[in-house]
Amino acid sequence: MSGQQAASDHFQEALAWQWRTLDVCVGATIDRTAAGFAQYMALETRQGARRVCWNSVIAPHNFEGFFLNMGDMLVKSGDWRTARAIYANAKLSATYQQSPYRAVLEDRIRDAPDNTAAFNTTPDAATPIGKQILSGSAISCVACHQE
Repeated sequence: MSGQQAASDHFQEALAWQWRTLDVCVGATIDRTAAGFAQYMALETRQGARRVCWNSVIAPHNFEGFFLNMGDMLVKSGDWRTARAIYANAKLSATYQQSPYRAVLEDRIRDAPDNTAAFNTTPDAATPIGKQILSGSAISCVACHQE
């Protein structure tokens, strides 16, 4: 649904689900303006239902990829300031330095204001990954699942 128009009901619903996912993962309501996650890192687990909120053998960079995707959705919606805070949460991962797409994320933080327009256009084969919303790019799956 992140490929829908930013103002569409489906896109807005998907963005609400992103926030809801964070809320469920921490068992609290995440501040929608500050969007900081550091205080919740002690909740990381490999057990139970909340294990899907963190990195795993199946998705070694799930945590980083989630925040990359959510940040992209916020940028697309025009809220690049909150997106920068969301993107920065990926750096809290103990495996962030091993993430093969950390440079993509760091570029996203830097380019967030400019990417608002880029993420609201339909990419073509010549559009660089840095100017495509994650869900529609060649790295959409591997951002979480590649070691």
